[in-house]
Amino acid sequence: MVDEKTYCPLIFKGLYIRRHTGDKKQVAPCCLADKSENFTRMENVLSHSYLEEIRLHAKNNKKHDACRACWDLESAGGESNRMLLIDQYKVNLKELNFEVKLKHLDYNTLPICNAKCIICSADYSSLWAAEKGIKIINGSKFQERHLDDLDLDSIETIYFNGGEPLLTNEHLYILKSIKNPSNVDLSYNTNGSCFPNVETFNLWKKFKSVNLFFSIDGIGERFEYTRAPLKWNQVSENIIKINDLCNIKICCSYTIGRHNVFDLEDTIKWFNNLNSFDVTNQFHVHYVSPPHPLSFTNIPSHEAKLFVTELEKFKDYYWYNEIKNTIQNEKT
Repeated sequence: MVDEKTYCPLIFKGLYIRRHTGDKKQVAPCCLADKSENFTRMENVLSHSYLEEIRLHAKNNKKHDACRACWDLESAGGESNRMLLIDQYKVNLKELNFEVKLKHLDYNTLPICNAKCIICSADYSSLWAAEKGIKIINGSKFQERHLDDLDLDSIETIYFNGGEPLLTNEHLYILKSIKNPSNVDLSYNTNGSCFPNVETFNLWKKFKSVNLFFSIDGIGERFEYTRAPLKWNQVSENIIKINDLCNIKICCSYTIGRHNVFDLEDTIKWFNNLNSFDVTNQFHVHYVSPPHPLSFTNIPSHEAKLFVTELEKFKDYYWYNEIKNTIQNEKT
């Protein structure tokens, strides 16, 4: 019998893989959890000792520190990804158990990216890496078959992040390895600069659903400041075109920090003007993770007050309490 206070389906059914330069990689139960140490050996990554340690904690009704993102969010009064997934399992009459079976894959492609976002770093962007003199293997040299030992037959969801996942063909290799694509929901986090090619669209048609989360933290000049050297005209045109495709659902993933609290209203208004876009359910807000200097960590009380007052405009959105509580809890 699982204890829902400490249990998460992703601990037993999920796998996050992050690729680095060369054959270095990390694993975790999901993209929000703390990652393992880098390793290079070939193995069935689902059985990695780091994942087994987290599973042992869950079996003993203990909270592992690797999952602090959810624990902290729940402590702040928010609804964590863990809680949402448990609810989804119940609604779909799926059993909550300790069986290790891969159903949810979170995959970070190589950190090949065409942007230098101010909230990002050389770990996730080849442009930032180049500026710091760090060499990153080109996506076209993707040779390692580190997924070959995984049983993908029971996969239900795949989430791609990067880098910019649509900038290389790495995601296509994974899509082609899925035997039952009609059973799989696809999601991508993208900066919106790369319009999908014909091969990608043809593959997507085989899957149960496709959801694109556009990382947009402002519009116009504010977008170009936060995600240089991308151009808003190109990105906004891509979003509009993709939104008009009947077989793809789009969302906005807005990362909020000290730099863009006052850009939120204009961004919501822009998305609200898109055809059939429901800002209540398709516009998501997440905060910049500490210790980044643009996070809300240790902000002065007067600054926190200004931010909370601005956010009152959005008190009817599901993410309002989480962001407000985070700012209030972090103020000095």
